Amino acid sequence: MHIQQKKSSWRGPVIFGFSLVIIIAITCVVAYVALSKFGGRRSDTSYQTMPREQFPDIQTDKLSPLRARVVKILRQQFDNPQPGTFYSQGEQQDWCANFVSWVDRQAGAPLVNPHSGGWRIPGVRSLEAYYRNAGKFRANDSGYQPRPGDTIMYDTSSRHGEHVNFVLKYDNGKVTTIGGNEGGAIHIQQFDINSGGPIRGFGVLE
Repeated sequence: MHIQQKKSSWRGPVIFGFSLVIIIAITCVVAYVALSKFGGRRSDTSYQTMPREQFPDIQTDKLSPLRARVVKILRQQFDNPQPGTFYSQGEQQDWCANFVSWVDRQAGAPLVNPHSGGWRIPGVRSLEAYYRNAGKFRANDSGYQPRPGDTIMYDTSSRHGEHVNFVLKYDNGKVTTIGGNEGGAIHIQQFDINSGGPIRGFGVLE
């Protein structure tokens, strides 16, 4: 009788502990999957393979040489994406603006950082300052219709957060964009320009 009571005394805590370990493991797996899939913009520069969209058909022969070069480079980077540090000179930081800086430099139209004078502008607000100083900023309510190679700068309360990406196509309020640091990678999106949340404005390529 005494022996049976002793056996039952350790069986309950062991079963409880084993169940707790299983629950914690499942929770960690679910959290990891959720963060990987829905993490949005991330400050780390890790590169991950994700489902790929289709790069749109763009008639580059109808674009200026500079705009055509930007589209060509964007296509190359979409087909052969690099980790964020590739576009940010090794810096571990949000890299959407770095991606814009790198692409424009490769196209022969380098930006000028208003603070350092260098070609790389790591922040969206600093990028906006560059466009304003260069007379290339157009407010969202200005009536400007963006063209391939221009950029869109989003406000902090937009669905992107404070972010910048390139315009690939624009037609009757429908815009197709490509940007870096979107879910930790380079992605193409298509949406109604008035449904993506507050847009600070556009950066005109030329």
